[in-house]
Amino acid sequence: MSLPLTHAGMTDRCLRLAKIIADELVRRQKPDGDFVLPDFYGKAFACALWSGLDHDQYHRQIARAQTALQREIPDKTYHREFIEYALFSMPGMPATARRAILKNSRNQNPDVANWQILQLRNRQAKNSGAFSRLSASLHRCFIRMRYWRSDLLLDRPGCFSAQYHAFCAALLSQSANRTDQALARKATHLIATICQNHGYANLAGRGAGQSFGAVCAFYVLLKYGFHDAADAVLYRIEDAMLNAATLPLNLLAPCPVPENPGPTNRLTPGWYGYNRHDDYLAFGGYWLLQAAGLSPETPQSTPTNHPHQSRMLFTTTSAHYDAQMLLSGARIFDVTPAPVIVSGKGSGAMILFPPTGGEQDQPSLYVPATIPLPATRDGTVARFITATCQSDRRVVVTFQLEGTTGQRIIDFDDTEIRITDSCDARLSPKPDLLRVLATADAKLNRVSDTELSITHTGILLMCDQPIVVDDNDAITVAGPAQRITAPKTNKATLIIRWENRQND
Repeated sequence: MSLPLTHAGMTDRCLRLAKIIADELVRRQKPDGDFVLPDFYGKAFACALWSGLDHDQYHRQIARAQTALQREIPDKTYHREFIEYALFSMPGMPATARRAILKNSRNQNPDVANWQILQLRNRQAKNSGAFSRLSASLHRCFIRMRYWRSDLLLDRPGCFSAQYHAFCAALLSQSANRTDQALARKATHLIATICQNHGYANLAGRGAGQSFGAVCAFYVLLKYGFHDAADAVLYRIEDAMLNAATLPLNLLAPCPVPENPGPTNRLTPGWYGYNRHDDYLAFGGYWLLQAAGLSPETPQSTPTNHPHQSRMLFTTTSAHYDAQMLLSGARIFDVTPAPVIVSGKGSGAMILFPPTGGEQDQPSLYVPATIPLPATRDGTVARFITATCQSDRRVVVTFQLEGTTGQRIIDFDDTEIRITDSCDARLSPKPDLLRVLATADAKLNRVSDTELSITHTGILLMCDQPIVVDDNDAITVAGPAQRITAPKTNKATLIIRWENRQND
């Protein structure tokens, strides 16, 4: 990685990045205290970041931001839980100043784990009276029953997101309560399993690839001694900032902020309708600063060959790749119809099959064509039904197409992954199968009608049917992609094979 692997070295890197972000926020702040772009909680987290770095140096910016926060009128989009948490993080802020900003507004209280845990942390920060302790205890029980499943902190009931798992773990890790700490530590073990030494900590579920989850994952990995994994995540953050000249909202497709960032701009993949650049910028700087203040803990080794299988999350690893799938959820962006595959190890690892789920119920770049499931000739995409883990090396996906049921079987071996799609033979005309999306960076080369290769990687993609490669409406969280399709057939098997010349 980029610097010697010591706690002190990572602390210095965190401080440097936090200072860069803090100064960028100064440049983005307008005279009235608002930022150039609209934000939900960016001003509050910017105040927490500026105060933590040097209150005297940034006192003008803090005062302007607090004045702007006081002007805001709470409405149905008001992020009270986030704003209150950030204000509690400002050392020495008077309670009267907080009340002037929050204006007795109510918590939003959505059925979402991270908002609920933010409420819990805010309650803990207010006072330690008997009633407050009882309320916190009852709230903790509710959170644990509703959102904790073994080592998974759910996003919403029945739905997992690696990003919000990491955020929840980071919040709980700051609690003085032993139960909260125990949950955070267990959740961090899963994060270490997910990101291995390649540093991609949040590739599954809502918010895949975003800096929001990466900084939280880094924080808990560093806090609990997973230094190899923490260093790998920090490297990805640094590399993205170098490429984008800012902390980008999406680490997988880092780019400078365009004049009109958002879900309709193809230069900003991974953005959804509620994303705000200044929110994520200030949030990222805050957690990097918090990481810089951590005390060193005895280093732990990142799990190397520890697959995770449950009814919700499947992960597996080999010497050549790491793969993961979400097997259940409420929306198509909560599941993984085709595996997310990271090829290689360490800083040289490449995302071969990127996350494809965007929040289709929010404005985004994602359309039905981006769902990696079979489709009819008129463009109707199959509907995901179920996915089950049949062994530590096999996942079976069931889908529905034109009123019939089809199946996708994915087998994971040490040197190859096999994806077999099959549909009802009576379907006419025959559908297009596979339709999996490989990152455009992979630069697929045509070897024959049934075979593709990726130069200099030793990866071959072979099919028992002729395959077509196209980029029509092919967009993933990592940006433009190449779609691999087996057209007009009722059964096809694609094999992704790693040859010995792959550089690990």
